[in-house]
Amino acid sequence: MNKTIWLAATLALAGVFRSEARVKLVALPERARVVVSLAHPDATLVEEERVIALQKGVNQVDFSWRGVSIDQDSIQVRPLTSPNKVVVLNTSYPPNENALIWEIVSPGAQEERVRISYLLSGLTREIAYRAVAEPNEKALTFRNYLRLKNNSGEDLTEAELGIGYGAGFKKTIQHEETLELLSEKVDLLPIKKILTWDATRQPWNPEYEKNTVGLPLSYVIKNDKESKLGTHTLLPGKVRIFIKTREQAEKAGGPAGEGVAFIGEDWAQLTPADRELKLAIGQGRDVKVTQKKMKDDRKNMRRNNDNNVVLWDTEELYQVEIENFKKEPADLVISERFPGYWKMVESTHPFERKDAFTIEYKLTLPAESTGAKKTVLTFNLNRINVQGNEPQSY
Repeated sequence: MNKTIWLAATLALAGVFRSEARVKLVALPERARVVVSLAHPDATLVEEERVIALQKGVNQVDFSWRGVSIDQDSIQVRPLTSPNKVVVLNTSYPPNENALIWEIVSPGAQEERVRISYLLSGLTREIAYRAVAEPNEKALTFRNYLRLKNNSGEDLTEAELGIGYGAGFKKTIQHEETLELLSEKVDLLPIKKILTWDATRQPWNPEYEKNTVGLPLSYVIKNDKESKLGTHTLLPGKVRIFIKTREQAEKAGGPAGEGVAFIGEDWAQLTPADRELKLAIGQGRDVKVTQKKMKDDRKNMRRNNDNNVVLWDTEELYQVEIENFKKEPADLVISERFPGYWKMVESTHPFERKDAFTIEYKLTLPAESTGAKKTVLTFNLNRINVQGNEPQSY
């Protein structure tokens, strides 16, 4: 029996003199049920049900706690057996105590099942993921782990736990105990392996760099039903990423074993349904991107009273040359950012506008497309009402 939260009932019949002293009973009603919601990362909702013996008239029900982190303003009680007859009249808080007293009126002597709810601190949850990619890197096994740490001071026996998605489950978690549970597993989850080139982060001409330039390499997962996900938001958490490997057979002519190799670790961002989750796995050095500004002319210049130019538009032309040295096609995302007001005049490839200042080109590069076979992307844009002091990032 949990000794940190106490629930006692004292009888005070209507019209009968009541002592100002509080009388606590030694016998404590057992919890009939306890439900814990971990859907919110910063607040744990606990709902417990107990059966208390009420006498006819006004009853005092004392609820007190020691060594348990409870938000006393969140504590509520609700009759369940006779909600239309048993009424909570008021709540009082004894000074300098972790306690409160409900006055509950009952039409007769009876046992009443009540639900007590409150916010409990110290019971925290963390999300961790494990992703194991197939050797062809077209799919992976995705596991979602829930880590519970109970430092609340409260023992939760046979608690019905819910984490905001999936089916609930029963588990006992004692004070100062840590549990790790597998909450979700998806086999053969489709993935895309993509490279990313960001004009604000990667060098425009890698030949001038002293070291070999690598492009960020990622697995991209779509949180939708077609990918066997999409039923809930993927919560933030650490992701450890592996890939299956073929191990050498134990003896000549025997079957090869199967192992896994660690290839990276990333932090999964909050990913709602129908959004993409990108997991970084390192750098790729088989694709080379070279960007040049071919034209940058001012036009429509406006002057102030001193004949100084204070505002103008621009005519800009960019060329991006991309070479793929791999023997298979490669997916590449080109990200471009333009501060201020602008409009696209012409582009050789379709693009997606991510926000007011960012566009993305999603390209599939042919295998061994180098030299005369390289991919060439060009686009022409106008910047409008340029003052020369626009921030380069937002």
